[in-house]
Amino acid sequence: MTNAMSLAKQFGVIQELTPEIQAEIERLSRQPYLELDQVKHCHAWMYELVISRMTGLLLGESRCGKTVTCKAFANLYNKLRQTKGQRMKPVVYIQVGKNCGSRDFFMKILKALNKPSNGTISDLRERTLDSLAIHQVEMLIIDEANHLKFETFSDVRHIYDDDELKISVLLVGTTSRLLAIVKRDEQVVNRFLEQFELDRLEDTQFKQMIQIWERDVLRLPEESKLASGDNLKLLKQATKKLIGRLDMILRKAAIRSLLRGQKKVDKDVLREVIAASKL
Repeated sequence: MTNAMSLAKQFGVIQELTPEIQAEIERLSRQPYLELDQVKHCHAWMYELVISRMTGLLLGESRCGKTVTCKAFANLYNKLRQTKGQRMKPVVYIQVGKNCGSRDFFMKILKALNKPSNGTISDLRERTLDSLAIHQVEMLIIDEANHLKFETFSDVRHIYDDDELKISVLLVGTTSRLLAIVKRDEQVVNRFLEQFELDRLEDTQFKQMIQIWERDVLRLPEESKLASGDNLKLLKQATKKLIGRLDMILRKAAIRSLLRGQKKVDKDVLREVIAASKL
């Protein structure tokens, strides 16, 4: 903590970084999770996929909240299904990188299950299938699935088609990009018919969301009134009414305000953060 205080002084952020402010900054640095109506509906749909062992596509624009929604579902479901002494991991979440081939795909799954990820592609494939069975995996969530190479989808199909595994597979990605890739292969299209799309918020919902974020996430000493007047207009324009963008801007603005010794987010700080975000 002392080191953090001296660093703050060195860079001229504020006169003194107190332990209380440092703790608040650390809290604000963690991505929050709030049980919003849209998220609840999505989780109910994901649960149906799990128990029916079906497939689905979770779609939405970039930074609309797809990733945090999936991670929250995986954490909650695994916690509820976990049995002491068993090696169960009912829901496995992975996020793939660009041009993800078979090797990278299998390695991601194996690392999520804390398994060795060395060997040939054939070794990795066999180890992946064995590990999914050993850990009694019920659902595989593949985030950024639009980054999968076209030929890698055959590996995805193979996992879903395995009669012994009986795993639900959820592909997550940007609406236009993921649909464009899925539609290239009739076999993939026929397996991933059901879709759920996380939409932009309506104006009333967006205003309520800002109020919720200020009250439950930022929790600054003084009210910033971010959901009214020019602040609301700035946020609406900058975020395009997407939850992920709103969260990023508001938490960053709150942290900057604390570093300057302020007790709320003022319009100047909000403008600075929005201008630097280049969204």
